[in-house]
Amino acid sequence: MSENSDINDLGTAPVKRGGGVYLIVSGDPENCEKLLYYVMRLAQKNDAYIGIIHATQLPEYQHWSNVEEQIKSELRAQAEEEVYGLAQRITEHMNNKPVFYFCEGDLTAEIIKTVKADKTIVSLFLSGRSTNARQEELIKYFVGKGMDQLDVPLTVIPEHLGLTALDELF
Repeated sequence: MSENSDINDLGTAPVKRGGGVYLIVSGDPENCEKLLYYVMRLAQKNDAYIGIIHATQLPEYQHWSNVEEQIKSELRAQAEEEVYGLAQRITEHMNNKPVFYFCEGDLTAEIIKTVKADKTIVSLFLSGRSTNARQEELIKYFVGKGMDQLDVPLTVIPEHLGLTALDELF
């Protein structure tokens, strides 16, 4: 539907059936339990995939290239361990395997860049858990001034909701 379309054209706009990628930010599964549950349920319902993005913030170590490479290697190994832990959790409950997005740089900027580059991403999901500072910063940014930069809908999953309450949404 184009920006000039009338709201009455809504029923005639082409709609993707199933598929797509629901993007989540990597993290400790215990800190995003409800987010994982909700996104897995939604992905199963819509035959979609779950994408996991991880952006590694590299320290400034340009003095010695071998030290910089060692640090990059260690950070990459940590990122892979975190992402693959989440992926294992997802594959225990779903047939579709997760999609991985490994990036270097600022997480917010990398999310924006990834969403713009990969047109299969149809939504960004964040955990509303207040103890996760990284998720909280992303929520504040994307519901505020960053909303204009996000080309997909943003869904924040409140971690205080029980599984029964989440199930009722389906």
